[in-house]
Amino acid sequence: MKFREIVESPCGIRYLFDELDLQSGYARKVLLDREMMCDADAIDASYASLRKYYQLVLSDRRRVEDMRFRLQGLRDISGTLASLAEGAVLDEIEFFEIKHLAMLADALSMDPDMGSVIDILDPDGLRIGTFYLYDSYSIELRRLREAVEDAPENAALQEQLANEEERLKKLISDKLRPYAAVLARTLHALAELDISLAMAVQMHVEGLVIPSSGTLTEIQGMFHPGVRAALRAKGRDFHPVDFAFRCGEPATVIGANMGGKTVALKTLCMLQYLYQFGFALPVASALMCPFDLIWFCIGDEQDERSGLSSFSAEMLRIDRAVASVGQGKRVLLLIDEPARTTNPVEGTALVAALLQRLADQPDLALVMTTHYTVAHTGRCWRVMGLVPGSRGREMDYRLVPTTSHEVPREALKIARELGIDAQWIDLADTIMKRQYE
Repeated sequence: MKFREIVESPCGIRYLFDELDLQSGYARKVLLDREMMCDADAIDASYASLRKYYQLVLSDRRRVEDMRFRLQGLRDISGTLASLAEGAVLDEIEFFEIKHLAMLADALSMDPDMGSVIDILDPDGLRIGTFYLYDSYSIELRRLREAVEDAPENAALQEQLANEEERLKKLISDKLRPYAAVLARTLHALAELDISLAMAVQMHVEGLVIPSSGTLTEIQGMFHPGVRAALRAKGRDFHPVDFAFRCGEPATVIGANMGGKTVALKTLCMLQYLYQFGFALPVASALMCPFDLIWFCIGDEQDERSGLSSFSAEMLRIDRAVASVGQGKRVLLLIDEPARTTNPVEGTALVAALLQRLADQPDLALVMTTHYTVAHTGRCWRVMGLVPGSRGREMDYRLVPTTSHEVPREALKIARELGIDAQWIDLADTIMKRQYE
């Protein structure tokens, strides 16, 4: 899976992507084309590199800013380098592109071979960022240019000059060709440098943390940067949340509507993607486990183009996820309130059956939010809910483990706190009490 496939995920990872201050469009392309890492060793190696750049941000901000300023000149010349490798004769613009890349890499001490490339394209040793077929490339070139300058109408001289220039372009192209592969690697390395520096700066600005890798997931103080930013704009705070889950042990999150269950699930999904793409995480600390497949089933999945209702689209997506379990891959399945668009009797049965169907799967980690009361053998977490506060009863969005699977009945309390029509809520309260007498 490539990063571009999840950047528009409803988990909200787009916020951190947009806030990532990349200096070049080519780095953005490289990041979007980055493959999700599924091996803990590869992820840890990526984090070791990020940690190095983070320390540089903390210790030498001026150097970091100088590097980032230089990276603004990085351009995607992969097409030029591919043509060079395939035997093409390059033109002067393409020589300029390669010289610019080589001088950028040399200034950033990226590759020792770049000095040889610069020598080919800068025979006078001027070390300026332009390119020209310099007279020093050929005595004949200098002679013909002087002759054409003296006799600009002489077509024969002009043809001889053009032929000499083409000969030199071929000669220079042939000299550069052995460096085509290293130039391509250097181009990619510069983009990765841009990405790493941007991630390190974002880590510092947003207060992000590099996690550890393990065989289960334990998170302390997770927050959703996009939601936090929106709340801060309104003068409110985000409640950091703790959570844990592991393969083979289904986990449910219960609580009233508006209790933050969906935001918690979005944050878990975002954290998993960030971890497996090498980003620092919005947490106080975290132990993370990589997965081969990540399924995120959330929201109104109605598909008008295929004529599917919300329920049908949701069921088909969950079914595809279930089909991926037990095929030798580690699967993370995150489901937000399944079967909520059908009647509560059948909805409860579907949720209970799904938990039984997916129980004891050693390669599956399942986290599900629900407002149905369903007992199961896994872990259950409950939203703290309404608690006394400085301004009356306030919603506490933290999650706490619970041994009871009984969903709290707080919808009417929340409605009252919102100032909803009192007569309506009183009638609903009376009806509910009759049902449970």
